[in-house]
Amino acid sequence: MRLRITTAATIALALAVGVGVAAATVVIFSSNFSSRTEFRAVQKLGGGKTCRKFWRDKESFGIEVKKGPLQCDFQTPVSGDAKEPDHEIEAVATVLKSTAKGVRKETYVGVGLRADKSSRYELRVFPDIREWELRRKPDRQGFPIDGKSGGIGRIGKSNKLKLRVFGDKITAFVNNAKVVPELTDPSPGELNGRKTLIIAGHGSNSGKAAESSVSDVRIRLP
Repeated sequence: MRLRITTAATIALALAVGVGVAAATVVIFSSNFSSRTEFRAVQKLGGGKTCRKFWRDKESFGIEVKKGPLQCDFQTPVSGDAKEPDHEIEAVATVLKSTAKGVRKETYVGVGLRADKSSRYELRVFPDIREWELRRKPDRQGFPIDGKSGGIGRIGKSNKLKLRVFGDKITAFVNNAKVVPELTDPSPGELNGRKTLIIAGHGSNSGKAAESSVSDVRIRLP
């Protein structure tokens, strides 16, 4: 079952929504990719040779998805040192105008938490169609959750994504608007990953490429 949340109305969720999570956080990692050292610190987690990273204008982390459907995962230097780590990740992401027109509708950028190759939470934005999506892997009833927002910048425009997972509570923001408010995951122990990710991909069955850039990455602890 897919749940949809709009910015114009509040919809009752099939999963319980918990009480507010404390907003106070501490930054433990920050990068604007202004140096080669910062660029090299983010490493490929999945996608093979079809995923390419590039240092874009010496001020952002570029991701090329050479063909699809495919998702490219890149892990930051921050990983949890215990199961179910509490992290908040924020990034400014852009789908570039160099992306082939035939794959733009299905091209997305995102961030991920509690991640490995088989589990994670992900927040994605599809700029061309101005949609966002919260995903869980392994999947569960109630996921993915998605919505539309006229505030999402389209191709060539940047969008700020923020995903927070503290305990069993998941909160997501797109361009400072809270699109998922403290959603409770009834089985957070199913996710064994500890990595933090930046993500790009496209869902088109096509040999055409999509290019994105990510900057101003910040990771926080409660």
